[in-house]
Amino acid sequence: MKKILIILSAVFLISSFFLISTKKPESLFISFYSWENSFDKKDINEKLYIKVLDIAYSTKLEIVTTNLKTTPKDFVPVIYITNETMKNVDYSLVSNAILKTLKNLNFNEVQIDCDWSDSSQSNYFKLLEDLKTKLNKPLSATIRLHQIKYYVKTGIPPVDYGVLMYYNMSDITNIDTKNSILDNDIAKKYHYNFDNYKLKLKLALPLYSQAIQFRENKALSIFEGVERSDFDSNFIEISPNLYKVLNSTYFKGRYIYKDDIFRFEDVKKEDLKIALDDFMNLTKNRFDEIIFYTLKYKNKFDLDNLIKGKI
Repeated sequence: MKKILIILSAVFLISSFFLISTKKPESLFISFYSWENSFDKKDINEKLYIKVLDIAYSTKLEIVTTNLKTTPKDFVPVIYITNETMKNVDYSLVSNAILKTLKNLNFNEVQIDCDWSDSSQSNYFKLLEDLKTKLNKPLSATIRLHQIKYYVKTGIPPVDYGVLMYYNMSDITNIDTKNSILDNDIAKKYHYNFDNYKLKLKLALPLYSQAIQFRENKALSIFEGVERSDFDSNFIEISPNLYKVLNSTYFKGRYIYKDDIFRFEDVKKEDLKIALDDFMNLTKNRFDEIIFYTLKYKNKFDLDNLIKGKI
């Protein structure tokens, strides 16, 4: 009897291994953000998340609507709201502004992008509840890594699902920051509480590059779309990814001064693979969709090859 049990166990283990090893991996679905203030693209085959509205606050509510010259068949309107807005403006006013913009669009769901804080959480969550009720359509919200690690304190937004923004995870204004776009070592410090986080997640990954201008160790400006070759002349590399200006001149249409420091930040294919693998291992409560930021950099890498077999 004992020998029979041993044989049956061995057969079961071999069969299980064979099934696992021959199981065809599911495919990940690729989509993109579009974050321009104007959209005029045709013949788009990819699913898009298009920013349709910027809502900010200084001394009053400031609203900028994206000029949608064309609208693709499959797109999700995204509303970007600053945390300062949710700290100072009642949610009902923000909700009215959003609904006014959306009434002229055809859509099946909506996404809200706001990096809320303790002081804005209540007002922001009321906004989400109000929109969910009045829209009566799926509503998602962007989530940052720290909002999962400290979810007991930050709260879980009342939406249908979340999109984990796996970038912008370091202090962009600190000259000692290595790479504020994507730093997997920094990300690992926030790999906690995914098993306890109730929202099902999609993953958003970056494709862009940028340079941060510093003067006397203070961050002044961001230059997006910069390439390393832009520092080949009139700059000297003083340490990895840090460049000093040799002579005052114009750079990308803006005047820069001698001795200004630029930190070049980019995303490597290898870093994206690590981030994707880490996310897949962190949570099973996820969608099979990866949203890349942004559409205008979609040809930077072979994205189909990047995500192949990652589930």
